[in-house]
Amino acid sequence: MKKRFFSTFFVLFFILMRGMAEAFVPQAPHLLHLVVEKIKQPVGIEAFQTKKIINYQDTQKEYIELNEKLIYEYPNRLRSEIISDTITSFTVESNFRFIKVMDGVIVSHDKLLVDLYTDILFSRDYESLLTQITLAGVDTDKVSFQRYNDTICYVIGRPFSKGESFSGLWIEKDTIFPIRYVVEKNGLKAEFLYHNWQRFSRTWYPMQVSIFLDNKLFATVDLRSLDLKSGASQSLFDIGYIERLYPVNNSDPLVENTKQVDELDKRLEDFKKLYE
Repeated sequence: MKKRFFSTFFVLFFILMRGMAEAFVPQAPHLLHLVVEKIKQPVGIEAFQTKKIINYQDTQKEYIELNEKLIYEYPNRLRSEIISDTITSFTVESNFRFIKVMDGVIVSHDKLLVDLYTDILFSRDYESLLTQITLAGVDTDKVSFQRYNDTICYVIGRPFSKGESFSGLWIEKDTIFPIRYVVEKNGLKAEFLYHNWQRFSRTWYPMQVSIFLDNKLFATVDLRSLDLKSGASQSLFDIGYIERLYPVNNSDPLVENTKQVDELDKRLEDFKKLYE
């Protein structure tokens, strides 16, 4: 009788312990609050980076290199400019609106799938970050523990069925740094890996980002320098002002959405279709 009692006691004990462990998994708003508290929200950032876009079509040229300047004005504003002698191109995100201008013409109001890695970097209050990843298709009602490359992570997101990939955000449990962000849209999957988070004054920023498109390495982004700056002209982020300043490209929008945003080499037709 005593043996049965103790067996029942231990079964109940482990069930309760399991329930308590599950209760300590934070919900998405709380978890994202911890993230933004860790990486902080400076007044503004000016970052220079090099983006290497992998070229699988040309064995003589393994990648195309782009130099970019990013201006963050918190909360929720980002301007990205291509630094090139041959192309004038910039994008602006402001309060969940987006615009892209190339060679003096507005060519899109839709952000590229492969550029969604900045969602985690410029949405630095938890409510905006929650909205941003929700708009990207992440199910923010589900948070779980998962192991990713021998690292225990909180994972925001829910698979459609067991064993399948899904849109989600992986946050390292010990450091609370985002390390993986996956977005699936229109039959394509983009995966972003954030490497080597470094501290700049009181804020944190990843030194490198790897971008995969349908499980194939698409690009790497390497931070060259970062300065904490404020006071950028508000007109740089004013999408209404930009819309008045530049004409709209009246070409077929379906064609425009498949054009290379940062096209430096017109010969790479197959590559061009990917990064537009």
